[in-house]
Order: sequence, then C-alpha cells, then structure tokens
Amino acid sequence: MKLSQHLFLECDYSKEVHTFFFSPIHLSPPPLIMDVLGWIKAPTRDSNINLILKLTFQASIYMLWKERNSRMHNQSSRPAVSLIQEIQHLLRAKMDILSRDQRNLPTTATFLSTWRRLYTSS
Repeated sequence: MKLSQHLFLECDYSKEVHTFFFSPIHLSPPPLIMDVLGWIKAPTRDSNINLILKLTFQASIYMLWKERNSRMHNQSSRPAVSLIQEIQHLLRAKMDILSRDQRNLPTTATFLSTWRRLYTSS
C-alpha cells in the first residue's frame, strides 16, 4: 500500500497532475488512497463534475502507472505537463461521447460544456 500511496498521491509528479485537475474546482483529494476511493464517489453536488472527476482520477491513476512502467522498463520519462495533456485529450474525447448521449435529456449543461468551463482556461 505504501508504494501506491506514494506513486498515486504523494510524489511531486502525481501531485502536479492531481492539482491541475482538482484545483479549478477548489478541491483536493484526501491524503490517503483508501479515503480517496470513498471521497471520489461524490466530491461535489454537481453530477456532471462528479463524473468528470471520477473519470479524471481513473485516467490519472492509469497514466501515472504507465509513466511509472515507462521509467522502470524503458528508462524514459516525460514531464508532468505532457501527461496532463494526454489525460486532457483522452477525457475531452470521452466527454464528447457522453455529451452526445445527453442531447435528448432536459439538462442545460452537458459533460463537454462542463469540461470546457473547468479546463479550457487552464
């Protein structure tokens, strides 16, 4: 558990990734991985933001693990900003697909419009 705690939440690299995605919403994940797993279920009252944060957290964990493997097995690394850009690209595509499913719902904000409101100025 200590390795995952450090890798996913405590090291400066992962903190930079999480800060990028959580700071526009003025949130920060709890410091312990087990607490994050409970907290991420409903960190806000906005259902669009909640889903975006869940997907963002999942994508971040996956991409941090891939980066770790690349460093260990290929001796290659990249800056956190590069990882953030890849996560943004991945999630924008997902928000587009989810927003298309929302077209027939009586909602004013789609996932993609919420994503853009939160992250296009970042």
